[in-house]
Amino acid sequence: MNKSNFSEGIKMLEEYYNVKLTNANINIYWSRLRGYDDKTFKGIIIRCIDTLKFFPKIADIKEITEGNLEDEAEIAWLILKEKIESHDGYVSVSFLENPVIGSVVEALGGWIRICDTTIEEEKWVKKEFIKLYPIMKRRDNHPEKLTGIIELENNQKGYSEGYMLERYGRLLDGTKVERKKLKGEMNE
Repeated sequence: MNKSNFSEGIKMLEEYYNVKLTNANINIYWSRLRGYDDKTFKGIIIRCIDTLKFFPKIADIKEITEGNLEDEAEIAWLILKEKIESHDGYVSVSFLENPVIGSVVEALGGWIRICDTTIEEEKWVKKEFIKLYPIMKRRDNHPEKLTGIIELENNQKGYSEGYMLERYGRLLDGTKVERKKLKGEMNE
């Protein structure tokens, strides 16, 4: 965003909230918010005026644009529930759309354990999930996949990916692979 559009937005906020920022404060706001494009920043200013009772702090502005972590954790819980319902503890899964979910699931005992959660336990597991999510989001390293029962047992038996493909037409995690694809890949 350019500085003149930023200044115009800050002036709108100062007028609306009847607040006068010092040059030092304006510089702090500029340093933290200059990454937004002009259109987004203008929308942020309008949302601040529409939703906030007091002059927005930088954290308020970032929450308006990025949402808060509790909302994000609730959405992540819904993604997890959907994955549990469409898969089960037997199949290995990954959360490419939100890798933080994998870290939280590992902290709660792993994929197999989370899939075995009873209806009575679910509300407590959800509370722990929501509490752990912001903590795990700060981490840089998240698991690429969570191991299911089939892959775990195949690994314990010492089966390799090649053995499983050749003998059963399945990956280590139990996912079926079409024989046509196998033959085509072997001929290449």
